[in-house]
Amino acid sequence: MQRQTTLYETLEVSPAASAGVIKAAYRCLAQHNHPDKNPDAASCGRLALINQAYSVLSDPQQRQRYDLSLASRGRTMAHAIERRGRSSVHRSPLKTGADAHLTVRAFAFRPLG
Repeated sequence: MQRQTTLYETLEVSPAASAGVIKAAYRCLAQHNHPDKNPDAASCGRLALINQAYSVLSDPQQRQRYDLSLASRGRTMAHAIERRGRSSVHRSPLKTGADAHLTVRAFAFRPLG
């Protein structure tokens, strides 16, 4: 049986990520997987998962309920690795087995103004 990914893994952020990091990760992934930018058929399904993950993790109450549900299922996130906010692409130890489909992209914040 394949392991179900968490919403944090969908957005490629740590469970300890701030609201700003979650928003930035969502915008980056949504732009990358948008059908106008990526005509691949799988990107539409991936975009739907990204939107659903952001809708839960961007609301503090829903995020708290989600974190409690993860804890009740025994899914501790101690093994989570922050794959965003690094200055360059790096090799992730998660690139083996069932997680081989995950990609690591460079991510940096841009000034707002």
